[in-house]
Amino acid sequence: MLKLELNPEQRKAVEHGEGPLLVVAGPGSGKTRVITERIIHLLESVTGLAPENLLALTYTEKAAAEMKQRVAGSLPGLATEPRIMTFHSYCYQVLRERHFNRRLLDQTDVWIFLRQRMEQLELDFYQKLAEPGAFLHDLNNFFSRCQDELVEPEGFEAYVGQFEHRFLARAASLDSAERGLEEQQVRKLREVSRVFLKSRELLAASGRSTFGSLFSETLRLWDSEPAALERQQKTYRYILVDEFQDTNYAQFEILKRLAVSPSNLTAVGDDDQAIYRFRGASSGAFRLFRDAFPRSTELFLFRNYRSTKRILGAAGVLIGRNGNPPGEKPSLKTVKQEGPPVFLLQAADAASEAVWIVGEIVRLIGSGTRGSDIAVLYRAHTYRDGLVRELRRRQTPFSIRGLSVLSSSILRDLVAYLQLVHSPHENVSLTRVLLARRWKFPEELAMAIREKAARDHCSLFEALEGFERKPEASVDSRLTGWRDLKGLLQKLRRASERQPMTELFDLLVAELGLAFLPDEEDRIYFERFRKFLEDWESKSETRRLREFMEYFHYFVEAGGRIDRPEPADPSAVQLMSVHAAKGLEFPAVFILSVSPQRFPHREQKALIEFPDELRKGPPPPENIHLQEERRLFYVALTRAQERLYVSSVSRSDKKRSIFIEDLLSDPALAAKDIEKISVPAAEDTTAHDTQALPLKSWKDGRDLFRGTPRPDTVHPDLAEWAGRPPAFAADGRLQLSATAVEDYLSCPLKFKFSHFLKIPTGPQAALTFGSVMHRSVRHYFELRRTHLPKFEELEQFFRGAWKGAGFEDAYQEETYRRAGLEQLREFVARQNSQTLEADGIQLEKVFRLELGDILLEGRIDQISPLGDHQAELVDYKTGKPRPPSEAEKSLQLSVYALAARREMKLEPVRLSLYYLTNNQAVSTVRSPKQLEETVEKILGVAAEIRAQHFDPKPGFVCKWCDYVPICPAHEEPS
Repeated sequence: MLKLELNPEQRKAVEHGEGPLLVVAGPGSGKTRVITERIIHLLESVTGLAPENLLALTYTEKAAAEMKQRVAGSLPGLATEPRIMTFHSYCYQVLRERHFNRRLLDQTDVWIFLRQRMEQLELDFYQKLAEPGAFLHDLNNFFSRCQDELVEPEGFEAYVGQFEHRFLARAASLDSAERGLEEQQVRKLREVSRVFLKSRELLAASGRSTFGSLFSETLRLWDSEPAALERQQKTYRYILVDEFQDTNYAQFEILKRLAVSPSNLTAVGDDDQAIYRFRGASSGAFRLFRDAFPRSTELFLFRNYRSTKRILGAAGVLIGRNGNPPGEKPSLKTVKQEGPPVFLLQAADAASEAVWIVGEIVRLIGSGTRGSDIAVLYRAHTYRDGLVRELRRRQTPFSIRGLSVLSSSILRDLVAYLQLVHSPHENVSLTRVLLARRWKFPEELAMAIREKAARDHCSLFEALEGFERKPEASVDSRLTGWRDLKGLLQKLRRASERQPMTELFDLLVAELGLAFLPDEEDRIYFERFRKFLEDWESKSETRRLREFMEYFHYFVEAGGRIDRPEPADPSAVQLMSVHAAKGLEFPAVFILSVSPQRFPHREQKALIEFPDELRKGPPPPENIHLQEERRLFYVALTRAQERLYVSSVSRSDKKRSIFIEDLLSDPALAAKDIEKISVPAAEDTTAHDTQALPLKSWKDGRDLFRGTPRPDTVHPDLAEWAGRPPAFAADGRLQLSATAVEDYLSCPLKFKFSHFLKIPTGPQAALTFGSVMHRSVRHYFELRRTHLPKFEELEQFFRGAWKGAGFEDAYQEETYRRAGLEQLREFVARQNSQTLEADGIQLEKVFRLELGDILLEGRIDQISPLGDHQAELVDYKTGKPRPPSEAEKSLQLSVYALAARREMKLEPVRLSLYYLTNNQAVSTVRSPKQLEETVEKILGVAAEIRAQHFDPKPGFVCKWCDYVPICPAHEEPS
């Protein structure tokens, strides 16, 4: 007997007899309920069906746990349980029965595993000096796609052989440019094939395997041992799959093998909600099902119990633009009333958008809506930043889903302590630790120590020790908690040599007085991080700090996360990405930043494209990226139950997102069901908000989010500290350089940290390499004044000047060293083949140019005289060669030209970026008008600096920023 009332379509699905069943279930149609009720119905009605004869597969552990709970609640007292688990868990269980004992690595650990063995991969084309592990992200994704499509290294190697054979057969008919491009493509494919095979060998030799390989391993087992497959087929008489649209080819092959006649396979999903193509899934799973089971029963759940008529109408118009054939499936019908219109907001800028939306959220809460019944969705996490600032300013409680505990203030503090125990010369970590009130370290003394470190070319730790011996500031470091901190670090360092990481972490927590924190969330963060340490210890060799810090560095670089529990505060507005919102529903939903290049998101081509020739599933449509983005937007729209707000940021209707156009494409719906709101321009209350009001509330316990004060052992005022106005020079002059201006334009807060607060960073591989290469080039021209230098002379100088500082490991250092010598060999050969007057060349010419009350300083790498007061200005580059447009927009070259004209009375008729990587120069010129524009840009930046505008600009560049550990933009609220 069914426990819940079902509609006719749901009842048909639940009571379906034998044979394959495909249930296409639209959003809000009771999909999960149907699966659960079908399990209950089968157990109650099928004679002789034991719970262990039923297999239900999901895609997340959370979904499996929820399904188990529902079934257990409806059928208490079962002697055994139905097998409800994820695909990965099922395959692992199958393999374990056959003594599969390899350690499974997730995507992050695979990245780390290969990063620690880079030298064995023998990269050539895909070798990247500054980021040795950059290629591994793309390689990992490519491996996953191969596993999804059941492509083994040998299969890919055969494909590459065929590709090369086709190229050789027609190479003679190609012109030199085409032939060169195809030769390069063959070389790239050969390298990927070799690395693919080598990676599998390394994993196998170490007794490891990947989660993605579980599917191919299972199928391989069944191919070699048919009896093992037969046992599974006899055991599982009924198989059910939730979220079927997320199925990839390999998973479907598992299902197809299991579901033998009468093929009691029930698949439930919605092809309009297939949003995980990046994981290998696609809406093509439904075609695979129909092709494999041509006589299957197909049912449609089209009654929506979630959204109002207007919301559902707008969503239907949107998804219809993906081109589903008319009549292929019925339109969704809601059981709810018409409801308010869909609100289409248009704001001129992000600040106005944030102010209006938060104002509306405050209004909804004031009218009785719970904060947790309001969701703000976004395509990318950075799009929420302005809204978060405005929510803080308005003191509106909120929580952000999908965060890592590593972004919490308290764990960022503890990681900083661990960094210092590992290496006391970690300047940024020490800066963060000294901000804790516990150490009583005034900013005046901190500034004096930074200045001393800059003068003495030493670390902050060394500068502090110098102050300890001989105070040089008005505040004596001996009156602070420095000695206590130093003693703590020494105690922890001694412990780290003999104790495993978990014990060292416990000791750190105890020493800081955090063992009995009253804050429940902080305790949960500790538990999550300690569990992370326990898991790491189980796979480590030494279990000590040194090994862990190397692992943790790679973990962060690989994009690893430690998921934090979802907050359950009923007063908090819910912020999350659209992907995280899948399966959820809220009375009121705001969708942020539906603008061109944002939603739909710009397509990013994979570095290693999976060949269509190897695809085993249905071929994707040509516009698959736009279709998937539209499905993702459809998911966002259908999370709303009663009120839906779609917000765009654009100054003109001509620059709207295509999805806004989609919503307005039905004139009748646009006129009746959509209300356009032109958001008024708001004073930018979110700008310059590092010292906004709610941040002050954090100082006394972050009462906006929690009611319990935090101890003074960790620093809760990072944003307040970062927002303090810096001191300007006594004479009011501002010293700038091209690098400083570029730093400000990239991120004003980074500029402040580096140029005003003078927080030193550690040595970096690229800078170390750049320094020795520049010195070697200078040495060449110094030798050239007396004779034609030999490469061996430059090699000797290069090796003597080499410093092993800033490199991630020996592999990166040796890779850089080899590359440097190869580049210098080519540089010597190229320069020796040219006639030049070495005596006239000026090297590293320093200039100081006054622009009003601005002093613009810099150093020109090389000035080559061309006669008649004309010159070529050269800036040597050690990075990746860039196109000519890079020289045309280079601020560095513009500043060089400005200095040459105004200070040196030279006419810079040629400005060159000389790339040592390929020993090619890219040249350009600057007109007087362009130089005036450069001056205006510099003056504009100076005005912003004087106005104390130092907002962080979180984004892609943060990946290379050393100041992330002390940046408030990377500090997430609890």
